[in-house]
Amino acid sequence: MGSDVDNMMTFLRQHGNQRFCSTCLAFELTLSFQGVDSALATVGQQAALTESRGHCAICGRRALVTGCESNGNNGSPEERVLRLVLDHVGRFFCHACVARRLELNIGTVQKAVWGLRASSEVRIDDTACSGCGRSQFVLGGVLPQDVRKAIVTVLLTVANVLRR
Repeated sequence: MGSDVDNMMTFLRQHGNQRFCSTCLAFELTLSFQGVDSALATVGQQAALTESRGHCAICGRRALVTGCESNGNNGSPEERVLRLVLDHVGRFFCHACVARRLELNIGTVQKAVWGLRASSEVRIDDTACSGCGRSQFVLGGVLPQDVRKAIVTVLLTVANVLRR
């Protein structure tokens, strides 16, 4: 008999594109709700998981459902997180808000952010999240150095023109 995490990973992979509510996952894997949350967070760091409002493949109820991500042309979770923060340069988002916006499991987002932490295109800071307003560690996009220089040049040129 495998660990809860191994059992969760196997179950989700066996069911491909299907999504499941926490209640049905708890029942199928004989876990507590806390056990389901813990296993999903760990599995999300090993494999890309999606979380969104939808219908559970077992009970049919509309709920927050989780399953393996079939990302087609959307890119990897790391690419999607990077694209989100670069599309919103100047704004910073906590892991929970990134997960909600991209419909990814929190563990999947944490792994993606870990992979991006050394990138010159992102900045991690301890400030208020632009999404929820809570003060915590947040991730934001940074303009490349050449773009920043170009913006400064344009602003200085405009300022000089306005002075004349």
